[in-house]
Amino acid sequence: MVFADSGNIFSLVSRYSMSYLRVAINKIITQIIILLLLYIVCRALFYAFNHDVIGPLSAAQWYQVLIGGFRFDLSAIAFLNSFWILLVLIFANRKTGTLVNRIIALFFLIPNTFALLFEVSDWVYFRFNRKRATIEVFDLILTKGDFISILPGYLVSFWYVPLLALLLGAGLWYSHRKLNRYFAEKIAVFRALNFPTHTQKKYIPVKVLFLALVGGMAVLAMRGGLQLVPINARNAIAYLPADKTGLVLNTPFSIITSVESGRLKEYQFMSDVEADAIIRPIKTYHTDKPFRKKNVVIIILESFSRVFTGLGTEKSYTPFLDSLSHKSIAFKQAYANGLRSNEGIPAVLSGIPSMMEGPIITSVYSNNKFTAIAEILQEEGYQTAFFHGSTNGSMGFDTYAKNAGFQQYFGRTEYAGEKDYDGTWGIYDEPFLQYAITQFSLLKQPFMTAVFTLSSHPPFAIPAKYKNRFPKGPLGVEESIGYADFALQQFFASATRQAWYANTVFVLTADHCAPFGSGYFYTDGLGRYQVPILIFDPEQEAQARYDSTLVQQIDILPTVLDYLHYPKPFFAMGNSMIDTTGTRAFITFLSGNYNSIVQQIHLKTVDTEIKEAYHFPADITDQFNLMNNGLQNDSLKAAERYTKAFIQLFNHSVIHNQMHRSTYPTNMAK
Repeated sequence: MVFADSGNIFSLVSRYSMSYLRVAINKIITQIIILLLLYIVCRALFYAFNHDVIGPLSAAQWYQVLIGGFRFDLSAIAFLNSFWILLVLIFANRKTGTLVNRIIALFFLIPNTFALLFEVSDWVYFRFNRKRATIEVFDLILTKGDFISILPGYLVSFWYVPLLALLLGAGLWYSHRKLNRYFAEKIAVFRALNFPTHTQKKYIPVKVLFLALVGGMAVLAMRGGLQLVPINARNAIAYLPADKTGLVLNTPFSIITSVESGRLKEYQFMSDVEADAIIRPIKTYHTDKPFRKKNVVIIILESFSRVFTGLGTEKSYTPFLDSLSHKSIAFKQAYANGLRSNEGIPAVLSGIPSMMEGPIITSVYSNNKFTAIAEILQEEGYQTAFFHGSTNGSMGFDTYAKNAGFQQYFGRTEYAGEKDYDGTWGIYDEPFLQYAITQFSLLKQPFMTAVFTLSSHPPFAIPAKYKNRFPKGPLGVEESIGYADFALQQFFASATRQAWYANTVFVLTADHCAPFGSGYFYTDGLGRYQVPILIFDPEQEAQARYDSTLVQQIDILPTVLDYLHYPKPFFAMGNSMIDTTGTRAFITFLSGNYNSIVQQIHLKTVDTEIKEAYHFPADITDQFNLMNNGLQNDSLKAAERYTKAFIQLFNHSVIHNQMHRSTYPTNMAK
């Protein structure tokens, strides 16, 4: 072919470029469709293997499986094949049969084959673990000495599983090979045109543009959409109930998205029976009293360090909370179990301490079955609702709320009043708390609600009309604390006029302390965890008192159930604050080390080895390390034993999905 005109050359080059890219993109799309069909087949086989575990599904639920499954499948496919897609586009005009094309094929076949193997193996593993496999499966394969010894037995018992894996793998390889040949023939047609090298260079900008476009689409697919936070296994709850979410997910996605999450380690400091006897996680408080079906309202105040309140020892910025504490059971030695909101919320509402790297509600264990106040009370006929004025999806609280048994979620979307938006996080506290009051009154009694405020979160925005109304302080958070306290005052002013008010018990606490503090004690010492905890019952003001008992956030769940005279056993690692027989303790985890208080001893560890011990509260600022003085008395040894029993039991229960009365081993729950 002779090119006499440069304009014609450019036109032909453009057609040449687009033709190669069109073939490459058609190849990618066709291959993705084949993979999606393969995932559908795998999901059907997964259900066939586990239908007795998952249970029957309605037509509407099967529709949710189809919609949700497509979202998670496409995400997994994007993770596994992004590099292959990149190579296909870069070498779109490469001659078939070359070494480069063979290498490109391997970048597709190897990751997808391994993903298929994990998917198929999970059809059996799911029956034992009741959830999709996560990154922990590699611990089982690589570090557990008995894996090799038990593998032959599993292969014999489930011989049809590797056979199915072989058939599916063969289908994957065969379809990919046929697809490569089909599109190679189309590429050969364009190669026969034999374009000069200098004209092919004009193809590069077009290729770069398509690479950027396809790359953006791949990232979108990996994220699972345009929502604030990329999807995780926990988002499956949006499609099916918690006990059926395994059907919506796929194992490659579950493993891939769990890589960045923390994983717990099994410890064996003592026998499981001994650990159980020390912690007593199965609680039963009342079998001889009638259950009091009072409404329960738990108010979680953003960043309300105790030091900002009248319960602390410095200047108070919370005049209303201080006045309410005079009418409440107010705990002066109360501690948050974590340092972040997505650690504090599950600690308060599910009794889960922060004892791993990263929040448990976004970890590989997010689909475990946990105890939750809402779930327990819902079973007793309570209507339940969670309120948080932030943008829906923020920090995954809407998903957590659903997992925890809250029947309704009210966020910025439901509020539908953008004039009250603070420009950063969500709806200002005052209008949102008034909105919550309105919604409470629409609920059928008894109800259980949780309200989480947000205005005292950085950047500490408050409505313009309240600027300079509340005292400011050296840390910058104080004015917003004052505004949040005022919003709380208006909340109670409205609540007192409601018919349900007198029959309601209110629990107030913070999600965690403010991120700022004055001095080491409030930035790195125990002051970093000190929060207010109040129990206010309008009908029981005669019980009001200041209480110096050591308590922690995970004690709130058993306290509420104890207060209501809940008669049934339940799982809780904390202890009721009003039960004088329980061990008083606090425990948290940060950067691989534990920090605990047990009775009158404060312990600090490096990993799990005790390195520091102090008298509590006499030496609350940690001045005299008992380990240096060799004063390892019985109290210190008892505190160490309790701490290690707690760590052992917590890790084991989370790893094996046993943090619920229904899943905790019956031989232990006595």
